[in-house]
Amino acid sequence: MFDNKSDKLLLEMEEGDAAPEDQHPRCEHGPTVLFYRQSQLPGQGYYACSAHRDSKLCNYHLPANQWKGQPCGTKLPKQDYPLPSRKTAHPATPDPTLSLTALSQDKVNAQYFFDEAALNFLANQCENIGASKVICMGAPRLHFHLRHKLQSFLLDLDERFAEYLGSEEFCLYNMCNNQFFYDRKPFEQFLEGTSSDQLVIVTDPPFGCRTELISHTLRSLRKLHNQINRLPSTPLSIFWIYPYYSANHIRKEMPELEMCDYRINYTNHLRYTNVGKQSRFCGSPVRLFTNVPLRLLQLPLEEGYKYCPKCDCHTAKENLHCNSCEKCPSVNGQTYKHCESCDACVKPNYVHCSNCRRCTQKEGHNCSFYQTKQHCWLCGQKGHIETKCLSLQKRRANYTKGCLLCGKRNHREKRCSYRTKYFREHCFMNETTIQIL
Repeated sequence: MFDNKSDKLLLEMEEGDAAPEDQHPRCEHGPTVLFYRQSQLPGQGYYACSAHRDSKLCNYHLPANQWKGQPCGTKLPKQDYPLPSRKTAHPATPDPTLSLTALSQDKVNAQYFFDEAALNFLANQCENIGASKVICMGAPRLHFHLRHKLQSFLLDLDERFAEYLGSEEFCLYNMCNNQFFYDRKPFEQFLEGTSSDQLVIVTDPPFGCRTELISHTLRSLRKLHNQINRLPSTPLSIFWIYPYYSANHIRKEMPELEMCDYRINYTNHLRYTNVGKQSRFCGSPVRLFTNVPLRLLQLPLEEGYKYCPKCDCHTAKENLHCNSCEKCPSVNGQTYKHCESCDACVKPNYVHCSNCRRCTQKEGHNCSFYQTKQHCWLCGQKGHIETKCLSLQKRRANYTKGCLLCGKRNHREKRCSYRTKYFREHCFMNETTIQIL
């Protein structure tokens, strides 16, 4: 969960389970994660807690060169994990999230609970896709909302829920390393006899959590489900709740996920809601990322959503379809505008910079620095724009205006018919790779 920009994360956990002790040392929160700074080689990194970003909460720190593949740190046998008193919960058990004090440590397990509209929306989508079982990973209020409608199992790091739920529907769990702190057998029994189209995973991880860790856990749960039910490598339906500005991080790890326009609101967060003086002017930035086809999701018209027949899916009413881009382009709740020079839709407050060949947030910016953050529309690499692309510098036409490949001014290189002369492009699960010919 470390989000320090100077750190780069290495994940070496085995697919399908938490890292075995001969690969990673353990702290009291399960297998640790190997980090190293960008200026270091992997062998010079360090192991730290996967769940806590604050060393005051978990101060485990072990230099990688000191790890000898032997157990170190705290590892409790399964039967020795501290268990609070467990009750056999009845479906009519009151929702404890309405009375419990929400955990508020943003660096580990701050709890923000869905509002009633979000609960109803998520429940409706589970039913729409035909799910009969739901894994609520870090979504306790949704679990209590669903348990009288569908079969639901809660995986959460807050052991207070063990006082309200029996082992047949709750396990103390660290989603950052797929660590089950109680007996995993009841969860495995929950998965038994369930086909892939009957099960959906809904996860609402802390927004500071590394997407590498969550995606690894989701793949691990999928593999466990397939093993238990003796299925081939079959995907499971996923609803991942996360801010829209983390979309690139999610797609990098799980390119099969697409973003739904529905805005998730929380009852106890001042900014991630559409009510209150401190709410964002364009609503909550929290969205639903899913591998379920967006056309199957029914966004409520009464909450300001509409159906776009050209996209064949529901979208926000502010998200106007662009015939040039052939999509509803907005991601942040604003109405985007189409820039003819960029040949793309951009945020309404953006201005076009002829030097950068891009629309930017403001005029008078540092062009050199800005261009180092851009992806070249020619080779697809980050760090330069098209006019400085060395890969095709000798082969492209020398046009100073318009498309650099053909010279026409009614489009940019991204959609030029001449691309096939220079590139071989392969698209798989929303991710495009470019090979220069």
